[in-house]
Amino acid sequence: MTGYSVIDTLSKLFKQKPTIQKGGEEILVFCPNCNHHKRKLNINTTTGYYQCWVCSFSGKSFYSLLKKVRAPKEYYDILCKDKPRIHNFVKEDKTILELPQEFHPLYKPTNDPGYKHAISYLFKRNISVHDIVRYNIGYCATGNFANRIIVPSYNANAQLNFYCGRDYYDGYLKYRLCDGSKDMIGFELFTDFNHELTLVEGVFDAMSVKYNAIPLFGKTLSKKLKIKLIENRPPRVNVLLDNDALTSSLKICDFLIQNGISTHLVLLDGKDPNELGHNITWQTIRNSVKINESTLYRYKLTNKL
Repeated sequence: MTGYSVIDTLSKLFKQKPTIQKGGEEILVFCPNCNHHKRKLNINTTTGYYQCWVCSFSGKSFYSLLKKVRAPKEYYDILCKDKPRIHNFVKEDKTILELPQEFHPLYKPTNDPGYKHAISYLFKRNISVHDIVRYNIGYCATGNFANRIIVPSYNANAQLNFYCGRDYYDGYLKYRLCDGSKDMIGFELFTDFNHELTLVEGVFDAMSVKYNAIPLFGKTLSKKLKIKLIENRPPRVNVLLDNDALTSSLKICDFLIQNGISTHLVLLDGKDPNELGHNITWQTIRNSVKINESTLYRYKLTNKL
């Protein structure tokens, strides 16, 4: 991480614009311990060494600094990801994820009845042949994911990082998730964090949005997604969860706003993007309300903007 990336991260953490010294090697910020009216806390952007010139607030690492100011976990991963000590704080899952052995890609036609049911189900949900090829959608006729459409997700290096199965017979348990860690970024391979993003719950919602949509496979942000958002700060993020997940949507909006990311809350009147279709979904996104701290607080109190 470059010195200026560290500066940007620390600026977000302390919610202030620092005084930059020695070409970015050091910065001065207001001390959170003594609250002196001048910037007296000196931080070395390379070593993490910090010292307040007024009080006794000091230490020799970013880890120590973040611990003292009770920083969120994502800041540890950004500033301390190359430090051995942080490995005791956050453990990464090194398990290699693989698709089920019974997985068969739907772009390869077969005479199997399951194939026909899977294709029929996808077409009813307006999933195109282009989507099937792009996302490597397949199905399983047998095994633990029998009678399910399989939608894989790949990371930025085109490695499988998650997948889910959808029952194409509309059985009791509609969705089944793989055993892989949910600390990943859905459809990361197709995501550009330098442009407008849309956060949705499921894979078919993401396919309906089409452009830069991230399925959460649920209603919360993963740790890796939080870090990516903080590091890149996309120009706009649309929070488009189901209406019954309003509390979760507001929590996501709160996180984005606190990190200086332009945030829009999108409400779809009881329908999801896949039901509404691409055009109406984007009309709704364009008419959505930009959320700031004031409107977010009011919405929490009254559920109205």
